Amino acid sequence: MKNERRLFLKQASVTGAVFSLLPLIPAGVFASSQSQEKKGDGIDIIDIGVCEMTPEEMSGPYFINNKLLRRNITEDESGIPLLLTIKVIDSVTCKPLDDILIDIWHCNAMGKYSGWKYINPDLEAPSDNIGTISRTDESTFLRGAQRTDKEGIVRFTTIFPGFYAGRAIHIHLSARNASVQKRQDDKFYFVGQLYFPEDISKEIMINDMYSPRDIDRLKNEDDSIFSGVKNRAAILTVKKIGDSPLDGLHGKIVLSINKDNVSKKITPKDLAKYTV
Repeated sequence: MKNERRLFLKQASVTGAVFSLLPLIPAGVFASSQSQEKKGDGIDIIDIGVCEMTPEEMSGPYFINNKLLRRNITEDESGIPLLLTIKVIDSVTCKPLDDILIDIWHCNAMGKYSGWKYINPDLEAPSDNIGTISRTDESTFLRGAQRTDKEGIVRFTTIFPGFYAGRAIHIHLSARNASVQKRQDDKFYFVGQLYFPEDISKEIMINDMYSPRDIDRLKNEDDSIFSGVKNRAAILTVKKIGDSPLDGLHGKIVLSINKDNVSKKITPKDLAKYTV
């Protein structure tokens, strides 16, 4: 596994560099008939138009406001390596948004979250709001944050998530002002979840690092949270980096957010809770 991870990191650095030069167009871009497209560093820029906002979803109970600024969030957790590339654009101008703090968190291959690693992932737990489950430990695996660059891009090195009772496979993320220093002044523009294509999830879950489990995973279509919003725009595009999934995967997505939006999914009141 260590040799595979070294190979993945080497390949990921190349893949990430190439990806930054590729044109990225979100599924929900609607430009007026008078809009003009220009090429800037290989990325399409739409001068006039509206990029449909990516739908928000609940934060869940496992958010921690630790602002761990790092690209590699794995911390030696076992799993199929995953390079995650997220491009953030303005829903009004369709242009990249730089200096946005993107925070992601997800469970490990066995469905456990850092901070709650003693919670049994095979049993359904209250999952509506932050603070509904008391933390059990101070671990930090599979959590991290990055600021978007001038092209609106952040990249994370992690593993393909596992699953837990009652949910499809997903990654949580939030977007907020990167310049705020005081916790009570944090302004979240967006809180959501990312999902995986079913064919990829099916192939990964038969690997020994993810199975066997005492419960069956939910498919996206059977997850009430996934199906409750217009979230086809929240499904990652996933490609194999090598010939086998064991060589690593590259997931990418475009998020369209509005910086004037104040999310109700994570609020200053939530950040005051002791579990966060």
